[in-house]
Amino acid sequence: MAQRATQHALSHAAPSVSAPAPLTLLVADDDMLLARLMKANLDLPGETRTEVAGSGEEALARLARGGIDALITDLAMPGMDGIELVRRVRETDRGLPIIMITGHATVERAVEGIRSGATEFLQKPVNVDALLALVKRAVSERSVREEHSARSERRALATAGLYVVGDHPALDEVRRFAERIARAPMARVLITGESGTGKSMLARAIHELSGDGGKFVEVNCAALPASLLETELFGHERGAFTDAKALKRGLIETADRGTIFLDEIGAMSVELQAKLLLFMEAREIRRVGGVHPIPVRARVVTATNEDLRERVRARQFRHDLLYRLDVASIRMPPLRAMPSVIPQLAERFMRDLCAEFHRPAPLTTANSFAPLTSYSWPGNARELRNAVERALIFHDGEAFQVAPPHESLDQRDGTLTSGDLTIEQGLTLDEVERRYIMAALSGGGMELGALAGRLGISRKTLWEKRRRYGL
Repeated sequence: MAQRATQHALSHAAPSVSAPAPLTLLVADDDMLLARLMKANLDLPGETRTEVAGSGEEALARLARGGIDALITDLAMPGMDGIELVRRVRETDRGLPIIMITGHATVERAVEGIRSGATEFLQKPVNVDALLALVKRAVSERSVREEHSARSERRALATAGLYVVGDHPALDEVRRFAERIARAPMARVLITGESGTGKSMLARAIHELSGDGGKFVEVNCAALPASLLETELFGHERGAFTDAKALKRGLIETADRGTIFLDEIGAMSVELQAKLLLFMEAREIRRVGGVHPIPVRARVVTATNEDLRERVRARQFRHDLLYRLDVASIRMPPLRAMPSVIPQLAERFMRDLCAEFHRPAPLTTANSFAPLTSYSWPGNARELRNAVERALIFHDGEAFQVAPPHESLDQRDGTLTSGDLTIEQGLTLDEVERRYIMAALSGGGMELGALAGRLGISRKTLWEKRRRYGL
């Protein structure tokens, strides 16, 4: 008995899982008898509660107070009709599910209702169960609709200048390139340039300017081993290997009717390059363990900070794949070649970071970014952004100023100014590389990503070499 009482007490003390809050619906109809009848049918204890508005104006006033999950409105109402109500709602809320109902539907009015922003259009008499199922589905899909609406609005306003920032002839050429390529459906693009020059931003600009309805999917080919990269790109069927317990769609398939951006393409294994080549020729993929081809129409944009032709000569990159990738190519210029752009880009980073940190932009002066032009920025825009972020974190409320990092490598003659580097005859190339990296690291003061860019390798490669050499 005592044990049962203890169990009873524990069961009451255990926290209960809270049920989801009921949906709040708003019915707008000038026929109050029908509106109240619909409310009686829609109200389900614990699931939905319904409020009633007798006019479009009254519905707008109630929506302004918030807390409504879906609007059900009649089309024909005196004063503000249903279509005008929908237009007014969409001025401030583009995601609210809105079901428009009428007893006098025509194709023209249905089209007008949908164009005004209604989620669905139904004709009386309405099946309440079907209406309720429609409302619940529309509420669950609200985030998807909002994202789609935001993407459409962003693309309508998109210009290359939103992604490639700076007043310079070299960047003008990059922007013209993006706008021209975006108009060419499915054009393959190869972007070259040093690490941190903004290759991924150019790829995104091409995607946004294209108006393609699919997603922009970015993959860093150097970040994953070849075996894992294959399943990430192409997906796998259930049971394809030991841990393949469920079907997995690959990232190329996810980018269907959009853009697949393959960064650091030079790091891809030769074996995987062959499979990528097949996709680019046939515009279809096969998942790992699969037998049926899956058609995929995705724009392919690739980027590298390496010389792919040199890798072809070294038999580390397929020449036929290079020909496929290099239909349209452009090189992103380094920051040191455009010193006038550095203050402009730093100010843009400052404003973007302030928005990200939810804080007001600090006071700036003519000297806030001027000292930055004296530094060569081996890590390019990525290193510059880090410097601006560091300055914002430690900003004390006075006039904002960004100082360039202390250089551990002398950028004027390319020689090391800190750390001892001695190279004797007879050393292996591995030992020469180990000593050079050790000397570069000993200088300090440079962020690893920037140092990797200065050495002409990726951050991941630098990390792997440090581990290999025990540095």
